[in-house]
Amino acid sequence: MNGASKGFVECRNIGVVFGSGDAQTEAVKDVSITVQPNEFVSLIGPSGCGKSTLLSIVAGFAHPTRGVATLDGVEIRKPGAERGVVFQQYSLFPWLTVRKNVEFGLRMAGVPSSKRISSARTLLGLAGLLAFENHYPDQLSGGMKQRIGIVRALATSPQVLLMDEPFGALDTQTRAVMQEILTNMWQQFRISVLFITHDIEESVFLSDRIYVMTSRPGRIKAEIQVPLPRPRTAAMTDTKEFTDLVHQLKSLIREESLAAMGSELGPEGVAGFGMEVGPGGVNNIL
Repeated sequence: MNGASKGFVECRNIGVVFGSGDAQTEAVKDVSITVQPNEFVSLIGPSGCGKSTLLSIVAGFAHPTRGVATLDGVEIRKPGAERGVVFQQYSLFPWLTVRKNVEFGLRMAGVPSSKRISSARTLLGLAGLLAFENHYPDQLSGGMKQRIGIVRALATSPQVLLMDEPFGALDTQTRAVMQEILTNMWQQFRISVLFITHDIEESVFLSDRIYVMTSRPGRIKAEIQVPLPRPRTAAMTDTKEFTDLVHQLKSLIREESLAAMGSELGPEGVAGFGMEVGPGGVNNIL
């Protein structure tokens, strides 16, 4: 749907500081990442490392303290229709039907009614949701709501899709199916995707490249290529190539998760108490 030259995201030397004085916190430090046109890139790292902050900067919802984020060479200063955003929360309008939710962005852009309806129905068909076009969000499952959120983000033909833990609220089985649905839809649209997740297996299954971030202040610790062929299938998760990548990433993330807990976590927290607590409970060791 978009030209091959469109959708190049670049973050150069991004730094983010929140607060001031004694309450100042450095959230992100000197981060440089890229998303090539038509590429699927994931950001993973421990909680609080600045993943969502970076995505918000690319979305135009926030501004860096230092550095610059650009889309196709133009500095990102505010939200725009060329960037679709999908959050973990189901950001659907409960008073609108499924089709009307998908049409919303097109209506705001002044697209005629007949074209809006045609586009929305086509996208819902691709997502397997056309039969539910006249339902309301509260009549649908979590997975269906998130599919609608993705379809709505795609309806305005963005150059980049920004996704912040979109499957985090779903159960394990639904999440796995949604990953397959997303990668199949991406195969058809081939737009640039920046994807935030805590799920290592998910990042490997979906991505072309993965950036691993450190504990706060978030920096780029590693950039991992994912050489798995496309289209991706569930059977790939049992291959040695897949499991080797997962183990590599788990090792990197564990180091950073322990560092993130830092002074809060003594050696007993990981190794156990080293003693039997017994039926008397925790009072025996306090």
